[in-house]
Amino acid sequence: MLQKTTKLFLTTVAAIATINTIELPQAPNTSHSWLKPQQEVQARSSGGRSGGGSFKKGSSGSSSRSSSGSSSSSSGSGSSRGSSTPSRSHNNSSTYYNNSRNYSTSTTYYSGGSGGAGIFFGVVFFGIFGIILFAIVYSTLKSAFSGNSNDNNSTAYSRERDNDIVTISRLQIALLALATDVQSGLTELSLRVDTSTEEGLQELLQESVLILLRSSEYWTHHVNSSQKINIDQAEAKFNSLSLEERSKLSSETLSNIEGNIKEKSVISPDDESAMYIVVTLLVGTAHDKPLFEDIRTPDDLKEALNSLGSMPSDYLLKFELMWSPQTENDSLTYDEFISEYSNMIDLI
Repeated sequence: MLQKTTKLFLTTVAAIATINTIELPQAPNTSHSWLKPQQEVQARSSGGRSGGGSFKKGSSGSSSRSSSGSSSSSSGSGSSRGSSTPSRSHNNSSTYYNNSRNYSTSTTYYSGGSGGAGIFFGVVFFGIFGIILFAIVYSTLKSAFSGNSNDNNSTAYSRERDNDIVTISRLQIALLALATDVQSGLTELSLRVDTSTEEGLQELLQESVLILLRSSEYWTHHVNSSQKINIDQAEAKFNSLSLEERSKLSSETLSNIEGNIKEKSVISPDDESAMYIVVTLLVGTAHDKPLFEDIRTPDDLKEALNSLGSMPSDYLLKFELMWSPQTENDSLTYDEFISEYSNMIDLI
């Protein structure tokens, strides 16, 4: 009996030891499972950010509406009240007429010749006058129709700018790490412009567009969106998109928001292979329709950038520029890029 109990005990111990040596498979982590945990922690980089503006349209927008005033001109018709009755000296001239019949005959003959010449010169005069009058009327009508066309264009422009519909657009471009001039240019620009003014905000947009256009040979990926939205919801939507991009950064080492400049020390980059730079333009405008459709080619991207850079100042309501990494001696690795910007697509 003791021997059987000992044998059963040894068999149980051996079975437990065998089970412990077997490794059971674990459920895979679906969140960026192609990255190691350490890489996920490092998949955030420093960044720069600048911008300003608001979706609260000022009263200056509506003041530009042109109103056509009507000017009335009254022309008085002067009436000369000459005496229609002959003067009393008529009797004297009648006496003179009776006493000088030969002179009267001569006068009558001369009067008949003058009437024929008067008709001829009258026809010529009224012909020239008619031509001049026609030219004046034609010129007036042409100016009136042209003025109406310009007024219609101005009215449509004011209606789009001053209604309750705005557009929020996001244009994001990935460049090769060789485009270090982009980082230095955006840093210098953000430190220089006054983003608390309309002029400074427009300069920030135009100059950042130029910096990107001058580095088009380094473009690799992009993502874009443009949607119209009611102005009451625009601020919340814009801030949501901004936070989405800012959350991809470990820290903002440079920021200039509404003229308030902040700088932090830059973390030394790792020795990993440098690959990418990402620039994001987030723009709120007074347009009542999307600024661009699907972008597939570099030419499409250039056209979209040009439309942003040539935007009228009174259409630009809010703008934020973001780029990562901020300094030219740092760039995103391939793992960092696919971790935080996996929605970007290749340029054809």
